[in-house]
Amino acid sequence: MLGWMLLLSLLLQGQGPRDVQLEGGPKPPVIVPKGTTIPVELLNRLSTNNLKEGDNIYARTIFPIAVDNKIVVPVGTNVQGKIKAVERPGHLKRKASLTLSFQTMILPSGLTLPIYGSLGGSDEGVRDGESKIKNDSNAGKDVGAIAKGGAAGAVVGTIFRGGKGAAVGGAAGASAALAGVLATRGEDLTLPKGTEIEIVLDQELEL
Repeated sequence: MLGWMLLLSLLLQGQGPRDVQLEGGPKPPVIVPKGTTIPVELLNRLSTNNLKEGDNIYARTIFPIAVDNKIVVPVGTNVQGKIKAVERPGHLKRKASLTLSFQTMILPSGLTLPIYGSLGGSDEGVRDGESKIKNDSNAGKDVGAIAKGGAAGAVVGTIFRGGKGAAVGGAAGASAALAGVLATRGEDLTLPKGTEIEIVLDQELEL
């Protein structure tokens, strides 16, 4: 009996150590690829009328971002940023603009991540470059105002002075319209709360 037990012990030792599999080890990071579009909506109103460089931007995601069929950035994820530049509307170049920089994403778990992205589009204003939104150009309106003023002056001049008066009245009307354009600024750019903006990742996002 003792001999059998000794033989069994030798056989077991001959099998060598068994492989031990550990569970719960570190998981590989989830990567949101460069070029991914993240739609967000503004939580605060932005306007060139009262903003200055360095003011905060608050937004939240409005569409889930998935990797390998798993949602990694859910709807409602907070995104924060800064105003990088403010351009008020001018007299002749009547375009107001805001340069935006979205810098941080805060997941529902509390994890805070830096993000690096460009603007993909906005439902207010017009995208200009990688991070600027500008107001629609009013140049056409200005030219139209001058032409309309000149035409009105020509009509008045024709009635009261004949053909020569038309030329004089037209010039006077155009001058008056131009003076009005020079005296007034264009419209400020305003992005209301709820404005939808697309952020396009310039670098991959590691979760």
